[in-house]
Amino acid sequence: MISMKKTVLTLLTAAALGMTALAPSVLTAATPVMAAVQMTHTQGTVRVTAAAGAQVYLDTSFTQPIKGKILAKNSTWRFSESFGEGNPDNPINAGFGLGGKQYVKWADVQTLTSGWPTKGTFIVNVQNHPAWATVLYDRNLKPIRSLPAQSRWTVFGLYQVYGQGGRYVDQYYDLGGQQYVKFVSYSTHDLSSGQFNGTFK
Repeated sequence: MISMKKTVLTLLTAAALGMTALAPSVLTAATPVMAAVQMTHTQGTVRVTAAAGAQVYLDTSFTQPIKGKILAKNSTWRFSESFGEGNPDNPINAGFGLGGKQYVKWADVQTLTSGWPTKGTFIVNVQNHPAWATVLYDRNLKPIRSLPAQSRWTVFGLYQVYGQGGRYVDQYYDLGGQQYVKFVSYSTHDLSSGQFNGTFK
């Protein structure tokens, strides 16, 4: 039997995202895993964690602050790009673009979700249980139906859901039509702890 956690998560579409406030997200409970700063994210959500709020800048070097433009602590925002080097413990000139030449520093926010378009095929193959089906979800993570073992599905995007400190917990594939399948969940800090529901080609 497939075990499903009851949670609500807004998974983003592949459309370009502007600077829009969101309601707080509820994340799947699991021990978080460290995620590296990546240049390839094209969309996602962040929550402001800096006590004084997040200053918004006109440039990616963070030398041109926008006067009076400070995002409140605990507010949640969509981003359309990320940039920088290093890792979450030591980011270098890292940040997020909120659209319209508006940028915030990586250190002032926490990543909640991120995603980017990708194409390929997802094959249902539950780890250690190759005869099991897996679950197809809608965008709110409500189960729609089962996907049979060893069935193949076209993938249009990859989405990551993060825990504390920007460490990712779950990864999903977008199968189109606002339908998602969980690719992997991590239960410890070790990436080898991943429990996979299939393979991607």
